[in-house]
Amino acid sequence: MLAKIFTTVKYTLVSVNFLFLITGIIILSVGSSVQSAYNGYHEFLSERFFSLPAFCIATGVIIFLISFAGFYGAFMENYYIIMGFVGSMVLMFIFQLSACIGGYVLRGNTVALVQQQLHNTMQLYDPQKNFAVTVLWDEVQRDFNCCGVMDSRDWLTPLGTNDSQGVPVSCCEHVWGAVNTFTCNTTVAFQLGCAEAFGNWVQKHVAAIGISGVVLVLMQALAVAGAVWLANITRQEREFP
Repeated sequence: MLAKIFTTVKYTLVSVNFLFLITGIIILSVGSSVQSAYNGYHEFLSERFFSLPAFCIATGVIIFLISFAGFYGAFMENYYIIMGFVGSMVLMFIFQLSACIGGYVLRGNTVALVQQQLHNTMQLYDPQKNFAVTVLWDEVQRDFNCCGVMDSRDWLTPLGTNDSQGVPVSCCEHVWGAVNTFTCNTTVAFQLGCAEAFGNWVQKHVAAIGISGVVLVLMQALAVAGAVWLANITRQEREFP
């Protein structure tokens, strides 16, 4: 009976390791895709938003390597390799749990952090001052149909257009085929602020990392429990053949 249970747990651990390997690849892919998405908006995001996907990429690589130790230990029924696998998984469990907590904390502060960065870069909106920031502002306002930080009036003081109420052309809907002079002001500009529109987009990517982390933590707990049980059975068989 014990031998049957041992065989079941052995191959269950192998199966869990395979799933764990898959989740490692998934979290590596999620981290890479989020990192790639954020790279285009580097000036609008604090470094905290880049550390989380970088951590996911590193975690995915480490999990990929550790999983092979779990496969080998389960097949060979080697007590020391299995316990080494357990120790590594416990450390990864702690790190991943910390990342999940950090991700959800960051998710709650996303809009506020983005708002601060947007305010800091508004003064640089001028091709002569900072061409990259100017282009990025125009891209964000066009892509997310937003204007300013909270609303279009945020542009009046940085641009010095309090009298004309003028705002960047990227704040207004582009009319294809128009031939008349185009005027963009606070009256016709997008009403939604970029802190909300762009911040929600960033927040969704942070949430994706958090969800991936939670799934991975659950898989880690299952793998560690099975590995500990298998290690104890292996040691008992060596002591009492």
